[in-house]
Amino acid sequence: MPATVVYAISIMLLAASAFSVAGCGSANTVSGDVRFHRDVDLPDGATVTVLLLDTSLADASAFELGRDVINDAERLPARFSIQYDPGDVDGRAEITLQARVEVGDDLLYINDTVHPVLTGGNPRNSDVQVISVSEFDQCVEPLRGQIYSSFWEGDLPDDAVLEIRLWDVSEPEERLLVVEAKFEDPGSFPIEFELPFEGVAISRHHRYELQADIWFDDELQFHIPNPDWRRTVLPHCPDGDDQSIVNDVFPASEFPAE
Repeated sequence: MPATVVYAISIMLLAASAFSVAGCGSANTVSGDVRFHRDVDLPDGATVTVLLLDTSLADASAFELGRDVINDAERLPARFSIQYDPGDVDGRAEITLQARVEVGDDLLYINDTVHPVLTGGNPRNSDVQVISVSEFDQCVEPLRGQIYSSFWEGDLPDDAVLEIRLWDVSEPEERLLVVEAKFEDPGSFPIEFELPFEGVAISRHHRYELQADIWFDDELQFHIPNPDWRRTVLPHCPDGDDQSIVNDVFPASEFPAE
């Protein structure tokens, strides 16, 4: 084989090898998604910061191995990719990911669980789950629910109206109306409903009561008479089609309000 041909082939092989190395740059990166428990739009100017840290020493500050900063992030999940120097990684060390979402000086989301990577049999790449640090997390899904009763069979009268009120009762002396809605001709039990589509601001730290009244023939016919029966536990933010509120109503004539 002529020397010029051998030389050309060698050049091609070297080029292919160089391309292959460049294409494998991910060998020195850690990537994944920063996720909330549901998809969420971020406010204008939001920044997502993800750190790759050596957190081996409990009594010392974590050593930063790399970071990715996503400016003007529009929503979660947000994709990140962190480059690092493999020479900085001790195989016996604990390497973890940390994420936070901020607008200016305001912290919106942060991870509250450990996400180990690279060492100790952990994967190279990992998503980072974050939680909201705000007391109130504005839900983007409607708050859904169902009302049952074992005291009525078949359809309710055509003039029946279901009235729903959700109260914040964290301060017994100052009950706050969170949201209310009215549903005409609700059909039959169980009655499915959803509160305003724009979302309901609820808090994991507060207590709530669900008031459900059904009127027909110009009279209150069904309600939830006992205050303890009106108590309801809400998720911090309901997801999709999950039923978030379930409660029973009772005939007002047999179960007067307490």
